[in-house]
Amino acid sequence: MTIEICDLGTWGATTLAAEYDGECDAIRVNARAVERVRAALGGAAAAAFVDCAVAHERFHRTHPRASEADAHAFARAHTGTDPRAFEAVLR
Repeated sequence: MTIEICDLGTWGATTLAAEYDGECDAIRVNARAVERVRAALGGAAAAAFVDCAVAHERFHRTHPRASEADAHAFARAHTGTDPRAFEAVLR
């Protein structure tokens, strides 16, 4: 599995934070989202955001039918950061 920070494009009023590409076995974290978090909350928060996004997508990789709530809970349990902490910045 690879992890990339890259531009995932624009999504209107919301931001695609990250995605898992099963075909390439890659987790991609949106560079635009990372920069928005960094600008609003600082570098430590941006690093925590990346950790959370990767944990969230890792969960989806191993549990493809799981809910978003389950993936959020996994990310929170494994990083110590609540993914909801970034929602206001990304919406």
